[in-house]
Amino acid sequence: MATIFLCSVAGSPGVTTTAVGLAEVWPRPVIVVEADSSKPSSIIPGYMQGQLDNSRGLLQLAVQTQRHGLTNEALWDQLVPLAADLQKADPASGKYLLSAISNTVAAQNMTGLWSDLAVVLSAQADSGVDVIIDGGRYTPGDGRTPLLQMADAALVLARPVLPDLAALVAPLASIREVLSRVGHEDYLGLVLMKSVAGNYGAGDIEKNLNTPAVGRIGWDPSNAAVFSQGEPRPRTFKRSEILSGLTALAAAADAQIRERAQRLGKRPVHIQEESRP
Repeated sequence: MATIFLCSVAGSPGVTTTAVGLAEVWPRPVIVVEADSSKPSSIIPGYMQGQLDNSRGLLQLAVQTQRHGLTNEALWDQLVPLAADLQKADPASGKYLLSAISNTVAAQNMTGLWSDLAVVLSAQADSGVDVIIDGGRYTPGDGRTPLLQMADAALVLARPVLPDLAALVAPLASIREVLSRVGHEDYLGLVLMKSVAGNYGAGDIEKNLNTPAVGRIGWDPSNAAVFSQGEPRPRTFKRSEILSGLTALAAAADAQIRERAQRLGKRPVHIQEESRP
């Protein structure tokens, strides 16, 4: 089983869109966690077209945690089906969403929640459920570091163009150092989100940034809108660049995590807690 932490460090390469799309092609039951504390949910008004309100999600889970502690049952009480059309959603699909904290001020002050959540999410593997975390923009040292450290793969999304690549150098080194504190420095990888022009090759990027490219997703804004805005799927969607890129990313990430687990065995979750408010 797998937990994947997706984030960016510069620009807006499409972390949430990738998280939703990756969940759709993921081969097993999966929970998408909107852990971007800088904004309210964009999945509910976007991909899900506002079919739900914010009566369930991370804010309610945080309140429950402060009162009674965070349990697996409390987590599942706050999940909603992840589906573009809830009326046609297949209950057997096993796709779930833990939506973002609607109050961004509250979200940035709830640093103590993340370490508790990391422990409960790591336990989902025992029930055959994987986790994809939408970390949005990540800055080393922020309160969500426990989610990064407990993940089986930490994937940084970036466009393979010179301004974005230059902005990666220092943050990647910082993230690698954060991961090294729990022995996970080799869990770091890149997802290259192709730009309209000026793209560098994966080999050169891997060599210069000393970080493997786990996936590459093509420039495909019209089909990406299926996952970001809930747009209808074109007839050619199944042959689209974004869908093929997401499918390849899912296969590559899953294979790497499985290979690492077989080689190292199941290891306990190590989390270096940030200071609580």
